[in-house]
Amino acid sequence: MNEAVIRKSVWYTAVLCMLLTISACGAKNNKESVQEHAYPQSKQPIEEAGQDSVPNAEAKNNNDQNNANDEESKMEKQSTSSASSKEIDIVIDQSDKPIEGNSFDFAIKNVPDGYTLTEMQWTSNTVTIVNSLQEAIEHGANGEDGFYFSGNGQFSGFIYSDEMKGERGKATFVFTNDEGNMLMSEKEIKLK
Repeated sequence: MNEAVIRKSVWYTAVLCMLLTISACGAKNNKESVQEHAYPQSKQPIEEAGQDSVPNAEAKNNNDQNNANDEESKMEKQSTSSASSKEIDIVIDQSDKPIEGNSFDFAIKNVPDGYTLTEMQWTSNTVTIVNSLQEAIEHGANGEDGFYFSGNGQFSGFIYSDEMKGERGKATFVFTNDEGNMLMSEKEIKLK
């Protein structure tokens, strides 16, 4: 076999192993992903913005209105489910790495049976980035900003621009099961 075919086969095998590691059951994600970059004039951290402030409300407005009823319905279904988002453990690593650019790594542990990671979100006062699992796999291959999965499934993280350094925000991980129930796990982070 030629070397390119072997590399491609190894990459596909690695992605498959990573997906199987995340969950034993797959869920189909029919939602379109949104990646919005909206840089308002103020880069005020969340904690200084006040309790009533909604990060990037203007950029999220249209998307939230369309999906609000669907999300409420799924969350109501979740209340009857025995799985809990408290079980999910998200580990964030912002230690220095010998690579160029800005990023943090994350690891996902203790996902309830039947749930699969379907979406990752970064929300701050200056930007909202939403990536599907498929987009994260693509970012792992092409190095594009946003959430990524790369290598043989061992590497997962979030790549961000220099303008985002020092921002406070939330990394939100959305898990869905075959019935459409959703679990969310969030971590507040200050980007280095």
